[in-house]
Amino acid sequence: MKAGAESKDRVYEDIKDNAKLVKVLNDYLDDYNMSCPKEMKLVFFLDAIQHVSRIARMVRQPRGNALLVGVGGTGKQSLTRLACHMAGYTCIQIELTRGYNHDSFHEDLKLLYQSAGVEGNNTVFLFTDTQIVVEEFLEDINNILNSGEISNLFPAEEFEAVINAVRPKAKEAGVSESDRDGIYDYFINRVRDNLHIVLCMSPVGDNFRARCRMFPSIVNCCTIDWFTQWPKEALLSVSNEFFADVDIGVTDEVKSALSVFCEVIHTSVSNMSDRFFAELRRNVYTTPTSYLELINLYLSMLNDKRKQLMASRDRVANGLQKLLETNDLVAKMEVELTALGPELKKKSEDTDILMVKLEKDQIEADKVRAVV
Repeated sequence: MKAGAESKDRVYEDIKDNAKLVKVLNDYLDDYNMSCPKEMKLVFFLDAIQHVSRIARMVRQPRGNALLVGVGGTGKQSLTRLACHMAGYTCIQIELTRGYNHDSFHEDLKLLYQSAGVEGNNTVFLFTDTQIVVEEFLEDINNILNSGEISNLFPAEEFEAVINAVRPKAKEAGVSESDRDGIYDYFINRVRDNLHIVLCMSPVGDNFRARCRMFPSIVNCCTIDWFTQWPKEALLSVSNEFFADVDIGVTDEVKSALSVFCEVIHTSVSNMSDRFFAELRRNVYTTPTSYLELINLYLSMLNDKRKQLMASRDRVANGLQKLLETNDLVAKMEVELTALGPELKKKSEDTDILMVKLEKDQIEADKVRAVV
């Protein structure tokens, strides 16, 4: 059990050291995040380890396909991408755009057939129920799972190009160059060997049940893995992981209590949802996404409150600084006034003398004016 081991060196064995397995999975996750533009953040609790191990085993089996069933937010797509990276397979997913239709889906399927059948690359097609624009998408997938062939997928010119591209490999496999049907059968078999389909479906509502009846290969040709609600151990592991990287200014004991508190809130809401369904026959789903939103909401509110407190602290600190500066200025002015006291007293005495002199001069001036 070693990260990055060659396919020939990988053996199917019972895992007895879960801690070592978690380390290997984290190494693969780090390698995935370095090689992919969109970073994934995963917590490997026991359920997640079991699911990623199952998906990796299913896609590595000859003509292995998987049906992952669970409500949204349980990690079906993220674990599939990680499992594909672990196996060294290319994971391809369609990108819905405005005007995406059945013809656009066929164009994407041609790329899959080109990668798996012509180039011989191990390819995983990840498809979710939210990407079903029209039900014909599932009809094509049903045909791929059942026989590997989609009727009228390639026009005449593209079909001829595929035959010519596969002919050398078919010849090496013992197929005659002139046997066009044999070459095409070799191409389809190569697609079925190298193309692995992983379907992510939600059991909520009637659509899943109806689609399983209409397209039986979804069930018959896939290994089913059910993603149930996260257990208590998983909830605690996720909350501990989130709070471990956040400086909330408390001790580890308080962080542990916060993790337990988040788990209790989520569990109590789930229990109340069950009671709500039992009494009113209405479903309210509490998914892992709801749990992650709860933790993120707490961290967001904590950050906002911290900013408010820091702003209030800064305002008080600024006001106190202004008061101290004012006190210093007043003290300095008092010192200056004290130093200027004798000079001001002398100026005042000189002013009194001048006023007396001015009064005498005024009297003399009045006498002169009276004489004139």
